[in-house]
Amino acid sequence: MYLNRPAEYALRAMAYLARAKPDQRVRTRDLAKATDVPPAFLAKIMRQLTASGLLDARKGHNGGFILSRPACEIRFIDVLRAVEFEPSSTHCLFGLGNCSAENPCPLHFEWAVLKERIEDWAESHSLADPV
Repeated sequence: MYLNRPAEYALRAMAYLARAKPDQRVRTRDLAKATDVPPAFLAKIMRQLTASGLLDARKGHNGGFILSRPACEIRFIDVLRAVEFEPSSTHCLFGLGNCSAENPCPLHFEWAVLKERIEDWAESHSLADPV
């Protein structure tokens, strides 16, 4: 299983915010520096996370981002879906467009088990879980 860049960057940003001081808003440029994510790319991701209701954003003096609810209520799957990443996608490791249970590639069934385990993990763990 792989994470695409938006998913990886979203998880980095959200994990950082989950460990920030309570009520401490973090600006995009500071978050980008702390998480080693390109600022322009991070800004787009932060908009998606805000639109999904995972973040509260404020502009201006004392502005920035903060989690919209406690870290224990934000599951990893919520973050992944906010940036349109689904662990259980139909992506084929061999790049076959017609890979399915009826027409499997050589790794289809093993890949399906791994995707299910990752999705179960992402569903059952939150930003509050130790990493």
